[in-house]
Amino acid sequence: MPRARVVGAAATAVVLAVGGYGVLDAYDVVPGILTTADAPQQPVPPPGSTTAGPSVAPPGPADAPSIAPAAAGAVPVPAKVVAQVKSALAAKGLPAKTALVVRDGQTGSMLLDRNGSAAWTPASITKLVSSWAIAKTLPLEQTLTTKVVAGSPGRITLVAGGDTVLAPGKGDPNAIAGHAGVADLAAQIAAALKRQGSTAVTLDLDTSYAPGPLTAPGWAPDYLQLGFTARIAELGLATERERPPTPAVADPNRSVANALVKALAAQGITAKVGGSATAGKDATVLGAVHSAPIADLVGLALQDSDNAMIESLTRQAAFKAGVKGDSASVTGWVLNTLKTAGFDTTGVKLSDASGLSPGTTIPARLIGDLLVTGTTGKDPAYAELLSRLAVGGWNGTLHDRILLPAGEVRAKTGSLPGVASLAGTVVDRSGRVLVFVMVLNSASNASQWDLRAYLDRTVAALQSCGCS
Repeated sequence: MPRARVVGAAATAVVLAVGGYGVLDAYDVVPGILTTADAPQQPVPPPGSTTAGPSVAPPGPADAPSIAPAAAGAVPVPAKVVAQVKSALAAKGLPAKTALVVRDGQTGSMLLDRNGSAAWTPASITKLVSSWAIAKTLPLEQTLTTKVVAGSPGRITLVAGGDTVLAPGKGDPNAIAGHAGVADLAAQIAAALKRQGSTAVTLDLDTSYAPGPLTAPGWAPDYLQLGFTARIAELGLATERERPPTPAVADPNRSVANALVKALAAQGITAKVGGSATAGKDATVLGAVHSAPIADLVGLALQDSDNAMIESLTRQAAFKAGVKGDSASVTGWVLNTLKTAGFDTTGVKLSDASGLSPGTTIPARLIGDLLVTGTTGKDPAYAELLSRLAVGGWNGTLHDRILLPAGEVRAKTGSLPGVASLAGTVVDRSGRVLVFVMVLNSASNASQWDLRAYLDRTVAALQSCGCS
């Protein structure tokens, strides 16, 4: 069940009290006119296979080399696409700052461009840019290793490896969050220590992998206190991800260390948390657990719009490229990676990797440029990430949106006060995959009910298009 569904009335009350930040797209607690959770749902295609198992897989095959099959639907005509969304774009109250880009998913050709080059606030669809940079840098099939190594006599070292969704108990091979378990790690460590005749240790912590600050500079304290984001780290528990209105834990790395001490106690090992340490290059490994593949981790961060998770993964990619872990360095690296790949970055300003900080601007055109590299099959790695986007009426931040028909839209949501966005793919009436990017910036801070309704109605119009 999507995490969004567990947010209750208490969270909603807090949300409204702080001026609308509860509608950050990680939770979608405020439905729009077309996002009513009680609306009748059409049957959704059965899950396809992913490395994480059927319980978390999106509808349709996730391993297709291209989201747009070779002979899928009739070729759309631009003028007919424009006519199809004319009514939606003429809706009363639609913000003057409305950008919409629609492209053919198979060829990448432009079908509609309304303010596509305007550099406006994108909110969380910024994550589509960061995830592209991740896919360019990290092997998506690779897993992240959390290990413990021997230190000086009586001491062991927990080495952070980038997995921020560890289960506090046993791992679940069919899950992404909680794929690797602290209890499993503890069992390995305990067995190794007992073979050495040791039953009491001090647990030190090595956080030298992809180090950086716990927050982005633009994150207000309320974001953390009200649980709209967790802190950025390279270790973390799946049970301590962002969950409004629960405050973010102060130190995710130390939280994992504490969980490991508890798990070791259950194995007959007395342990206490020590301080910082750097593991020796040739230190004996006492235990190790491995995350789900990076593709699934990024996919989960996109589906749930997990701010801290995408920040951590982007930082890890930048670290591999030799870049420091502060926000300015990481976002500068993302921008340079785009430029090096030949993308037009005019108007792009990145304040963080998640879209939560104020000051970020990205033209809808650029996000469309990125999306079509995946849908056309030119960028298989990015296509794999796009196959893991939230599916309308099915999962993630779209679990209660775009319900009729369910399963036809894969997209990344975005919400901030006065800002709403949606970007991804939709299958039209003829079976053609269309790429769309829509960004709304309201000068009057219009309600999320209204802004999301504009987005969803426009996408619904595209879905019903027989525009050949």
